[in-house]
Parts: sequence; C-alpha cells; structure tokens
Amino acid sequence: MKYTALVLAAGKNAARGISYKKALAEMKTGESVLDKTVSVFLEDERCRQIVIVTNSADLQKLVQSHKSGKVLHVKGGETRVDSVLHGLTAVSEDVVLIHDGVRPWVQKSSIDAILEKMETENACVLAIKPKGALLEVEDGYVKNVFRPDYMQTQTPQGFKTSFILKCYTTAHHLGFDMMDDAQLVSRVSDEKIAVVEGDIRNVRYLLKG
Repeated sequence: MKYTALVLAAGKNAARGISYKKALAEMKTGESVLDKTVSVFLEDERCRQIVIVTNSADLQKLVQSHKSGKVLHVKGGETRVDSVLHGLTAVSEDVVLIHDGVRPWVQKSSIDAILEKMETENACVLAIKPKGALLEVEDGYVKNVFRPDYMQTQTPQGFKTSFILKCYTTAHHLGFDMMDDAQLVSRVSDEKIAVVEGDIRNVRYLLKG
C-alpha cells in the first residue's frame, strides 16, 4: 500500500520561529533526531512522499539537508492542529501516517501492521500496554486502580487522507488543539479507530542537558 509520511517537527508556536531543539539534536551516530526518524520512511518503497512540518526558523536548513525528491517541507502553524492541517493539505497519497519527529526508533514492523489495518479501516493507531499500575487519584487518595484495557498511544498513526483532513478541518473551525491524532478523531467523529500493538522501543528522544 502506498502512503505519505507526515512528520511533525515544528514544536510549539511554530509560526513564531521557535526552534524545535529535540528534532535537530545530534545523535551519537552524527545524524539529527529528525534524520533518523525520516530514514525508515526513506527506505520504505511504499512511502511515496514525506511531508515534514517545521517552523520558519529551521525551514531553510532542513530543505538544504534533505536531498531526496520525495521529501517536501511545509511551514507549521500556531498550534499543533494548524501544523497538521498545513501538512495534510500537501499530502498526495490516499493514506497518511502521521508521526512525531522526535520518535526516531519506530520499527518497520509497526508500519507494516498499520498498513495492513488500513486496507479496511479509516483510522489505525499504535498502542502499548503501560508498565505497572495506573491509578486514578482523587483528593490525594487512590480512587481506582489500573484497568487492563487501558493502552498508551504511539505514532505513527494511520488514516485515510480524506477522512483525517475532514477531522482536522472540523477541529480547526471549532478551535480545538490536541496533541494526539486519535484523541482528535474521537472528539470530532464517530469513526472507530483500529489498534495494533506498538513497540516499547518506539519512544520519544530525550534531550539531555
């Protein structure tokens, strides 16, 4: 299945030119976190387009560093919803995988699992079972303990492009700003969201210092 990877590397207040330091941080291998993140999509023949959403301060630097013809750079917006919406308007494929630019360790097997689900679904997310117990706390006391059906979302999250574009357009008009695509879809639509098991290695890069 052909798809576009929409990689978010804009950070907060992207339109104001505030640099997203994590995405541009240098890893031990000498490459940036963003370059490592993008590499799995560059190596995947099914990925026909990579749309990187970044801020104005970093845009020129990133354009010069990415030579592949399937990489397109888009300027982010004031909010995450605006940034995703800017990126979605540039997507060329019918399926889009929206991914956090500071999750450089996503595995190809996770992409395979999402794409398999996208054969029949409009939306699919990666999720893992949390380690340890989850507690619901009220007034400093435990009210409820972990229920085994709770899971924690990861990215990438897959969607039919026309569907997720409609969702983000609605969210923009309503003034919503959410940090998770599945949460937004649940807020503005009744669409069922398929879940496939993620990978504990697929974590956010932690910037030291």
